[in-house]
Formats: sequence, structure tokens, C-alpha cells
Amino acid sequence: MKNFAKLFVAAFIVALVAALFAMSASATAGMTDPNTLKPGSEDVVFIMDPAEDGTLPGDGSGLEPENPLEALDHESFDPDVDAPKMYLQTELYQATEMLAKTGGTIVIMGPVKIGIDETYGSGSTTRDLFTAQFGKNTIKFTSVWNGVDYRETNGAKIILETPAEIGVHGQSIWENIDIVTRDTNRVISFNFWPTLVGEGVRCYPEDEMFEGVAPNYISLSAGHRYAGGVDKTTSLVVKSGSYNIIAGGEWGVNNTRKYNTEDDPNSGIKSTNNMDGASTVNLVLEGTTTVYGSVIGTCRQNAEFSGNVNLTINGGKYECDIYGVGHTGMGNKDGQVILKVNGGDFSTCWSLNDCVEGCSNNPPALSILDFSGWTGELSGIAQAYSIVTSFTRFKFPDGVTEDQVLAALPSGDETTAPSNDDVTEAPADEDDDAPAADDENNEENKKDDSAVDVGNNGGGNIGLIIAIIAGALILAGAAVAIVLILSKNKKK
Repeated sequence: MKNFAKLFVAAFIVALVAALFAMSASATAGMTDPNTLKPGSEDVVFIMDPAEDGTLPGDGSGLEPENPLEALDHESFDPDVDAPKMYLQTELYQATEMLAKTGGTIVIMGPVKIGIDETYGSGSTTRDLFTAQFGKNTIKFTSVWNGVDYRETNGAKIILETPAEIGVHGQSIWENIDIVTRDTNRVISFNFWPTLVGEGVRCYPEDEMFEGVAPNYISLSAGHRYAGGVDKTTSLVVKSGSYNIIAGGEWGVNNTRKYNTEDDPNSGIKSTNNMDGASTVNLVLEGTTTVYGSVIGTCRQNAEFSGNVNLTINGGKYECDIYGVGHTGMGNKDGQVILKVNGGDFSTCWSLNDCVEGCSNNPPALSILDFSGWTGELSGIAQAYSIVTSFTRFKFPDGVTEDQVLAALPSGDETTAPSNDDVTEAPADEDDDAPAADDENNEENKKDDSAVDVGNNGGGNIGLIIAIIAGALILAGAAVAIVLILSKNKKK
């Protein structure tokens, strides 16, 4: 009997290890790492705004710098509806439409203004310019091409003014490009598609008077501005640029739901704004990234979130609050936040938090602040650790203790997180007159489940874990059976 027990334990261990490897392989299958994104083709489209007289040089084809794209009347544009889709008439939209089936590169070779005349909606503070749906056909947006930096030679830049917001319907790369804001609280949302904000991105307010003032910088949202989904995944890497807010989930407008049945309001729930189910955020900040307002692992405001958060900071400078979970908390009770801090400048950071205090739903059940991969001086960890408010677990580099970290804090360096009243936030009464149903985005959400979690699903995968363990037990039983049969045959 003892030998049988030993055989069972050994077989169980072997089977469990095999099952865990299988789980790891299945979790990584199909992942899209933004760092691996490349333009889908060698096709290039050049765009810039027309001159004041409405003219552009060349033939309007957009295929060479001498012939920047001239926008034509779009076949789907209807000027007589209550909220015309003005963005269909823009060079930026039509350039993404040209590359929608192949991917490629869009070169911003002059000023490109996006305001009320280039957007869609009826809100006074928020309207959208959506790109065409290019999905996995990656498009790169840049102002440097063939050795020419059109920012220097032709004032190339994207200019956003109220009420304009940008919604990107596909995998994208942004590098060597200027994003200028004329007004406050503008955002680019990447609509759950893997996105790389690479090197050479410069973001700044048009009026130099507002340099360093958080709301006057562009914000980024890895999710949608107002349309959510179930079991959604975001994957955003930011390597350069200065920002107001970077949100790993939804931007958030209003918190509404639709119910399919009256008898059971909990069945057939369709989210119109939230990230429901077992959603996962994967947000990486590094390089020369600077944040003045806040970093939020989940949704910025109003929109709810259920799932887990993987937030990694490898570098950058943070003059802001950093939250693993935003104001709406977590809809699930087993959510986890893993914040890996491997580098970065936190000397002027306000606070490091696993969750906004007083969130409307659940705080994370497990929150880990992981410094084990820190690559800089110990004093850098000390600066970050000194502004931590609440995490359930901490990890330090091998051989480093908490006492050593605290002792490394520069003498006289006292960092105090500001009160909630001091935190810069977007207006709580943000206009929610955005289109009630964005048909293009709804269709995209149906197709976007291919964006597989590139991080740890944590508590959201309890069922999967149970199934794997059950499978391991079955494998173990089979292994024991085989061993016993071989043993009996040997005795014969």
C-alpha cells in the first residue's frame, strides 16, 4: 500500500507539472505583445491639412510626399442626419480606410487639426473621430519618413481641440510624432487593440503657459471611450510622451447596462460601457514617458471593471498618483492587481495605491507591489516605497529587506501623498451625449476577442484552474494504472 501511495504521489506531481506547463502554453498562445507590432505592409499614405484656400499640392493620391492625400466626399457620409459622421470626410479617416485591408504607415507630414468639424456626436465637450476598422492589419502613425522629420521641415503635428477625441479601430504603432492639445481633457482611446506608443512621441499643450499643467496634455485609454464588453483584454505599451491620464481600461462616460430579460435581471446582461466578466489589463510604462495627472490600471471613471490588472513600470517620470484600480473598483470579489516597478523616477510622485480610496465596488482581493526586478539604486525603491498607501503583499530584490529600503531614503526627503481634493481629475460632469450605439465599434467588439490576455488572469480563472487540477488527477490516475500494470507484468 505504501508503494502504491508513493507511486500515486510521484505520478500526481508529474501530471500536475505537465498540466501547469499546458496551462502556461495555452495562456500564451495567440498573445499579441505590442513590442512585436510592425506595419502590416510597405504601403504608405501621406496626409496634411489643406492650405487656408482649401488646396493641397499634387494630385491628391496620398502616395508620395509631393502628393498628400486629398479627402473626397465619402459614400457613407450623410450631411442631413442629426449627427453627421464628419470624420468620414477627413484625410486621417480616409488614410486608415486606404490601409484597412493591408496595414501600413500613415505619415503626418504637416498640421492635422481635429476639432468639432472633424468629429461625430452631439456633445458639447466630447465628440469622436474614429479611424476605419483595420483590426490586425497594423498601421503605424509617424512624422518621420525616409530620413525626413516633417515636424522640423513642415510643422507636422496632430492638433486636438474641444470636443475632439480619437478612437482607433485596430492594432497601431505611434512613434516620432507630435500630439498637441489646444484645450483640456482630450483623449486617444485604443479600443482594446494592442498598441505601441514607441520612441519619439512628443505631447504638449499648444499654449506654453500651460506647460506641466496636467489637464492640458493628451490622455490615453487602452479601452474604448464609452463602449465596453465582456472578457475584454487591453495591451498597451507606452515608451515616450507626456500625458495627463493613462488608463489601462475604459475612459468612461456613463455607467449604463441593458438587460435582456425582466424576470432575471442578472441573466443576459449586456454591458454598454463596462469591462465585465474576466477582463484583463496589461499596461507597460517605460522610457521617457511622463505622467502629470494619474495612472489608472482599470477605468478612469464611471465605467465598471471586473477582472485583473497587470501594470508594469520600467521607466519614466511620474508627477502624479498611480492607482492599480480606479474609482469604480472591481466588480469581482477575487480580483488581483500586480504592480511591477522595475525602474522609473518617483521623486515627485504623489502616491502609489492598489485602489482609489472609497471606490464604489470591491477593492482587489490581492494586490502585489513587486520591486524584485528593480534595476536602479536602492534609493529609487525607497522613494517609491515611501509613498505607498496600501498593498497586501510586497516583493523586494533578492537579499534586500524592508529595513534596508527605508534606510536608503535620502535624509530629509519627506514625501506625502496629497489629499483627494488635490488630485487633478477630469470633470465629473463629462458630457455623456456620445452616440448611444456606435455600430462600427459594436461590430468590432464581436471580432476583438482574439486579443488574448498577455498577463496573469488570477482569480478570474478559478474554473480553469479547477479543471486543470482535475485533469492532473485523471492523468495521475492513468499514470498509476500504467505503473501497476507494468509492475504486475514484471512479476509474471
